[in-house]
Amino acid sequence: MKVIIAGATGLLGAEIVRQSLQIPEITQVVALAHETVHLDESIDSSKVRSVVIDNYGEYPDDVTAEFAGADACIWTVTLTPLEPGVDFAEVKRVCHDYTKLGFEAMCEAGPARPFRFIYLSAEGTPQEPTKDPVILPDFFLMRRNTELMVQKFPRGKQGVEVCIARPGVIANSTTWSNTLVAKLFRIINRFGRTLPTIQRSELAAAVLNQAMDGLEKRTLLNADLVRLGRRELKFRSMPRLS
Repeated sequence: MKVIIAGATGLLGAEIVRQSLQIPEITQVVALAHETVHLDESIDSSKVRSVVIDNYGEYPDDVTAEFAGADACIWTVTLTPLEPGVDFAEVKRVCHDYTKLGFEAMCEAGPARPFRFIYLSAEGTPQEPTKDPVILPDFFLMRRNTELMVQKFPRGKQGVEVCIARPGVIANSTTWSNTLVAKLFRIINRFGRTLPTIQRSELAAAVLNQAMDGLEKRTLLNADLVRLGRRELKFRSMPRLS
């Protein structure tokens, strides 16, 4: 199968690329990012196509050509308001607008059927429209609206399936854990809440499992992702019959 990984040079995206190369069933990986994906020399990268894009809102013909025939996309492109020097308009553009434009470009390219689109959201996004988030309300309300938008993607498009993945804090991610997560925990603890955690390897394994084997449900919470990821990693560690 052919899988598109959007945000392939990010901490999660890079782990998804790395794991995908270990899965025989995945024969092509389109690694979409702002810069070329660099892999360890010991890794066989023959099935990776590194596609560089200036921004996720514009897709030249040579880029959309790489999307043709794709079986799935794992969309990890995001931006948080906790990053210094970033205004909310830019956060919304990256998290909301670019998601829609990216999905539309992939559909116009002629993907396989079924085509599975897995969107990485975040724990803390309110599931009920009547509930407003206590922390970072603008950010999480925007995330909720983006999730609602993604859930409508299949309308009028035969064979398109979507899934929302809502991980908590992604552990062992060096950049996030040093600064942004520390700030986030301080904010959350002020309200007496803590976020659940998931290992980066578990999250990558979970979304790859869903891309390959089919979607278990439309929204996967952190506990679902931990369960699926651990099961997938255990399965891969088992010896295969020749």
